[in-house]
Amino acid sequence: MTEAAAPIRVWDLPTRIFHWALAALVAFSFATGQVGGDWMPWHLRSGYAVLTLLLFRIAWGFAGSRTARFAHFLRGWRAVARYARATIAGRPPPFAGHNPLGGWVVVAMLAALAFQAATGLFSSDEIATQGPLANKVSDAIVSRMSSLHSLDKWVLVALVAAHVAAIATYRLAWNVRLVGPMIHGRMRAPPGVEEPPRRPAWLALAALCACAAAVWYLVEIYPMR
Repeated sequence: MTEAAAPIRVWDLPTRIFHWALAALVAFSFATGQVGGDWMPWHLRSGYAVLTLLLFRIAWGFAGSRTARFAHFLRGWRAVARYARATIAGRPPPFAGHNPLGGWVVVAMLAALAFQAATGLFSSDEIATQGPLANKVSDAIVSRMSSLHSLDKWVLVALVAAHVAAIATYRLAWNVRLVGPMIHGRMRAPPGVEEPPRRPAWLALAALCACAAAVWYLVEIYPMR
């Protein structure tokens, strides 16, 4: 593999907190959804929190630190193909942030999670729990959204499993550590790449509060109108 320089701080604190908070909430949402019953109100609350984090990540993808921006890690398919060929050959080049393939995997996971959260707003378990917007649409739409919500759950399980398998493969096959950098923020970058500047923490907090307010309005105020 191409020789890399000393580790630099690549991931800012908001991005790292987002990553681990989302992972915990997704696991909690899956577990409570499977158990059902008295856990369904918590399943709904967890879904609202996931939606808040997703909105924040989208905002941070445009206004956040350099490596968190979509413009930084979403590359064309030629770049993805070159990276894939190098990786298959056992020489994955280092990147300061998401590699070209990983960037699109991030988008796929965010899209699947957004779809899950959106369909959950209109879903019903036909027992005692329904999404906050279920009364805004017809029974047929509620039924379709509930089916899609149940189906997408397993799409997410497959994506998470593939994500974990990729992390393990990078570590075992190429000695590339991906978990540690998302904890302490530092990773090896190509020689000559400087540590990217970080956006202030107050901006991330303001964005999170705005997203939380939007979700609160959507699930608490709008259904009553």
